[in-house]
Amino acid sequence: MNLREFVDYIKLEHTVFDLPFVFTGAVIASMGHLYPVKLILILLATTSARATGMSINRIVGRKYDISNPRKKDWLLVKDEKNVSMAIALTIVFGFIFEFSSYLLNLFVFALSPIVIFLFITDPFLKKLTSLRHFYMGGTIGVGVLAGYLAITPSFPSSPLLYLIFLGSSSWIAGFDMIYVIPDRMYDLKNGLKTVMTRYGTSRGLIISSITHAFTFICFLVAAFYIKNIIYDIILVPIFFLIVYQHYIIDPDNPSTIRASFLGANSFIGILYLVGLIFSFFAV
Repeated sequence: MNLREFVDYIKLEHTVFDLPFVFTGAVIASMGHLYPVKLILILLATTSARATGMSINRIVGRKYDISNPRKKDWLLVKDEKNVSMAIALTIVFGFIFEFSSYLLNLFVFALSPIVIFLFITDPFLKKLTSLRHFYMGGTIGVGVLAGYLAITPSFPSSPLLYLIFLGSSSWIAGFDMIYVIPDRMYDLKNGLKTVMTRYGTSRGLIISSITHAFTFICFLVAAFYIKNIIYDIILVPIFFLIVYQHYIIDPDNPSTIRASFLGANSFIGILYLVGLIFSFFAV
């Protein structure tokens, strides 16, 4: 496994979805203070958690991926020998995640097995329920809470963090519905449950749009707790990016799915984090 294969295997580029919201939780907990060591550990924990989760997903899903033409170039599909290495990497990633959680604080360390449990159970839900999109969204969205607890090891009483958790979780669930469109026929044949297989592409896209409307409502309500004009301004491009990702979709054109999934969404989390940083750290 070379470096390029490794980066593709763990889908490192997908950290643009979860890492900004993990740091968002940390920014809220920091209340205008900077904790460089904590931030480095948060980066390490988040990246290793992402790698662990993606590796588990690839290993569990391999039996379906090997017959999916779209995934013929995936590492575990190309060569069965890579499975042993993938298992070893999963153990290493998991250890790094647990160790970095321990270094952050004991409260985070005590809760860290819950994250591993979510990673392990998530891929199995593909056979059980089309609501798995929301489960996966929550699995990644919980990073907002993790980022907060990494700085302040106690759950907050303010609704703000929970609003952002709901917003980020539903955002991820909504665009995951879009992501699975190219696999709809394959999923139907193999009994894999998604919103698209249960309701069809047209109604599935409506459900995705409603889910993203809920996302923006959560972010909008959060503005009443943040009370900063910079945050309000940042919500404007976020709104247009959410609308744009649905506007450009042509279910019969895979390039529009990728542009929607990875293009527009790549900026939403980053913009949100920037808005929070300036809202909490601006003088």
